[in-house]
Parts: sequence; C-alpha cells; structure tokens
Amino acid sequence: QSMGRIGGQRAKDLLWNKIDYPDKVVVSQILLSMGECGFKSGISQITRIKYAIESDIADISWNLGALNEVGDGEESLEVRQALQREMQSDTEHIYMLLAMLYDTRSIQLVKENIESGTTEGTTYAVELLDVFLSEQLKQRVIPILDDLTIAEKINRLEAFYPRVKLDEKLVLKFLINRDFTQANRWTKACVVHQIGVMKIADFSLDLIAQLFNPDRLIREVAGWALFQINPESYHSNVARLEEQTRKKLDEAILERGNRSSLMVFEKILFYQRIPVFEGIPGITLSFLADISEELRLHEQQSLSIDEKFNNHFYILYSGSVKYYVKGNFETDFNQGQFIGEMLSAPGFANTNLIVASEETVLLKINKDLFYELVSDNVKLADKVLEYI
Repeated sequence: QSMGRIGGQRAKDLLWNKIDYPDKVVVSQILLSMGECGFKSGISQITRIKYAIESDIADISWNLGALNEVGDGEESLEVRQALQREMQSDTEHIYMLLAMLYDTRSIQLVKENIESGTTEGTTYAVELLDVFLSEQLKQRVIPILDDLTIAEKINRLEAFYPRVKLDEKLVLKFLINRDFTQANRWTKACVVHQIGVMKIADFSLDLIAQLFNPDRLIREVAGWALFQINPESYHSNVARLEEQTRKKLDEAILERGNRSSLMVFEKILFYQRIPVFEGIPGITLSFLADISEELRLHEQQSLSIDEKFNNHFYILYSGSVKYYVKGNFETDFNQGQFIGEMLSAPGFANTNLIVASEETVLLKINKDLFYELVSDNVKLADKVLEYI
C-alpha cells in the first residue's frame, strides 16, 4: 500500500515482481497499488493483467447466479445486498485493470457513461468498448457492464464460466465455504445469519466449523445461528473454545435478558440504518464495527467529551443524552446521532458534558483508528465530510 502511494518506476517494478505471490489478498493489494501509481502494462505483462480481469469476471458471473438462487424474501435481503456490493467492487477493480491495458481517459469515459444510468450513456460506453477491447475481452466484459437483466447476463457468460445450478439452501452452503478472496467477510456473515433465521439444521456442521473462525464477526454470527437451531449443540461446542473467546461469545449471544454486549453484526446493521453512513458498503462498516466499543450510561450518568480527556467519537446506539456546554444545556442527542470532537474552554475542568436522560448505549470509536480507516476508504471519507 505504501509503495503504491510513493509511486515512481522503482515502486512499479517492485510491485510487479510480486504479482504471482501465493496470497491472493496480497495480489489484490498489489493490483490496487499499481493502479494508484499509474501503472501501464508492457507487452510481457498484458497476459497477466487479462488473467486478473477474467478472474474478476468469473467471480461476478458466479455471484449473478447466486443472486438468482438465493430467493427474494425478506430474510435474504442482506445477502442480496451484500452480493450486489461484491459485484460493484469487482466491477470497479475491472475498470482499474482495463486502465492498465488501455488509454486511461477512454476507460474513465466508459465508466462515467455506465454510471450515468441512462440508456444513451450505456449504449455509448458499450460502443466505445467494442472499438478498443480485444475480441476475447469483449465477449466477457461487455455483458458485465451492459444494461441487461441478471438472467441475460448469466446466459451471455455461461459459455465462458459454466456453473452448476443450486437451490435456495445449497447456494448458502457454497457461499459460506467460498474462498475468502471471492466472498468477503460481510457477505459470509449475512449468509450465516440467514441460515440462523431460516433455522437450517442441515448446515449445523458448517456453523460449528465457523465457531473456530479467527474472524470475530463470523465467529459470533455462527454461534448465534447455531444457538437458534440447537442451543444444546451451541453449549457443547462453544466449551471447546478457549475461555476468553467463549466468555465473549456467551456475552454477545445468550438470551437478550442476560446479554451484556452487542454482536459485531448488530453494530454493522445499525450503522447501515443511520444517515451518517448511508450508502457505505457493509464490508467497510464491518471494519468500523471492529473498532467500535460499547459504553453504557445509566440515567443521569455523565461523560466528559473534552478533547483533553477524550480520544473518542461517539454514536448513540440507543437512548438519549443531554449536551451541556460550560454547565448550560445546549441540545439533545438521540439514537443514531454522531458526537464528534468538542474543544475545551480555558478555565473549565469539564467544558463539554453529556448526561444520559435514560439508560443509554453509546458506540465509542477511537479517533486514531477511525482516521486510519477513513484514509483507506474514499467513500467513507466523502460521507463523513458530507455529514459534517
């Protein structure tokens, strides 16, 4: 990532030398970094870039089939949205890779016309692609970008990426077990959650396996889903985890009355519903949820939010607080509102205070970790600036 930001010919050469690294996450970052420093492929590099484009198209083709099979009920809404976001991300990646092969301005023009959402714009973009893409890429890239129905896209791509048709349940099993570079953690978490909602007992072994996943998000939601299907199985299998992990799982999953913490999955769903993060992909919000800690305030309990004593932002998950400046009531903050940096005034020990009007849960986000996350996610940065 750093090499991509530094740029220059030396960085491009070093990045290209790692293009066949065995870890796919590293390869993905190499391609992003090369795109960032304006890499243009030479004759010997064209084949490798085309291979990367075809890999992205293969993932989109598979996800299109899954989108058709996963069902259109309320319980599968999160999975459908996650799959659509995955495909958008893969499409962005394809644009970047095409810019390494062809004129950057032409690819930008194609992208702008496709994203305009108009029939004329899409037709013009497809005609442009038809002019400069190789025959092999035309047949694969154009169906992805053209304004076609899901069924039409699947039919056009089936000749190149054949796929066994799956039923509504089996597609969930395949999604859980896909390579982590093909289905991101948020998509997998949504799939596991749907299995819990539908109480599909056939997938209990898959859920037990995910209890041992090092990713807290997937581990928690797998535990929750297993608990919905068979509480006894949950208790007997969670006992195999190390004590600290088991304790945290129990706190997040056991019946609501006994729960003392929120699941990461719940935090992400909450972030998706509030105006501050409207339209931000679930995968980005999952990283925000990772760095969000809970803070519970009892009625009339106060908290100083002066920058001298506080290195956190807050978002109200539930309840409400009153905000006081220099001892005077200023305003109320309610569910979903963002409480940012407050500067302290000279001579005041606690210039800015919030006081809970009722039992309140705040999500506390470390400022430094938040800035780090924002610096890596342009859309999140845009949204935060727009909100401010």
